Amino acid sequence: MVTRFPRRLAVVFALLASLVLAVSACSAPDEEGGEGGPIQVNTPQGPVMIPSTPTRIVTLGSQWIDTALAFDVTPVAYLDQSEILTKKSSPWVGDKLERSTSLSMENMVAEIAKADPDLILAEGFMATAQPEMYAKIKEIAPTIPGVTGKQVDPWEDLVTLFGTITNKADKAKEITDRVNGAIDQVKTDLPGLEGKTYSLAYMYSSEQIQVMADPSDGAGVLFGQLGLKVAPKLAAAFAKNQQPRFPISTENVPMLESDFLVVTTGNEAMHSELVKLPGYKNLSSVKDGAVANLSLAEITGLNQPTPLAIPYLLDQLRPQLERVANTR
Repeated sequence: MVTRFPRRLAVVFALLASLVLAVSACSAPDEEGGEGGPIQVNTPQGPVMIPSTPTRIVTLGSQWIDTALAFDVTPVAYLDQSEILTKKSSPWVGDKLERSTSLSMENMVAEIAKADPDLILAEGFMATAQPEMYAKIKEIAPTIPGVTGKQVDPWEDLVTLFGTITNKADKAKEITDRVNGAIDQVKTDLPGLEGKTYSLAYMYSSEQIQVMADPSDGAGVLFGQLGLKVAPKLAAAFAKNQQPRFPISTENVPMLESDFLVVTTGNEAMHSELVKLPGYKNLSSVKDGAVANLSLAEITGLNQPTPLAIPYLLDQLRPQLERVANTR
């Protein structure tokens, strides 16, 4: 819940960690631009008070980075795990962070303090998986530790929150409408996607493949908007284990049976191993040419959708989506 004082109007942004928060009132800032008054944001870790409209924002994680950039706001400093691993920016980011400071994992707290932020936007896992780090960071400046308590925050919720705390509610609506318009256009162009199945996988070792199986989490929401459903065997496993993402052994490649396969292996050597695995060539997606081999940055953009990543990835996946839509 967000409250703007002294009028104490409420704005709802998030579910608590239990995902059952009930709210009854909602409002946006009184006007665009200008110096805003204090805002209280209720997060899964408790209320966070933001004294005034922030101008020096640190973003920790790709979702917050992309959200800020979608508003044409350059963070003063940022942490992008994908960039750290790949040594380059995501293709939809390009050179937009040239004027921002890239943070290191080793000295992150000190580097954040040096950036002198008035707001820190972090992904939700930090507070639970790195409580000591989170405790240090929130002493530097008001820190939002995720929005919904879900493993992956819905991109629309991040856009709405960012628009409110920066007095850019109209811009938030514009961004949301534009991205949803791109999604709706694909669904309109490719009605044959309705009811087809997909698998999302990351082969990170010779023995295991990480899969995504929760239709209400991350990429599952985006694919669901297109009419796609989780691969039957992965859906059955999720129904049993209730884990949105889980590893399977490479001998269980047949669990990836679906109309559409989105996969990354990180490097060519691992990709060569993947295509040689027993059962891989027999997958319907492989036979139909409906396999999208993505980079680590690209599959991260699917796993953690953002207003910048979604339009880019829809274009990248268009050839495979067309094949899926045209198969029986």
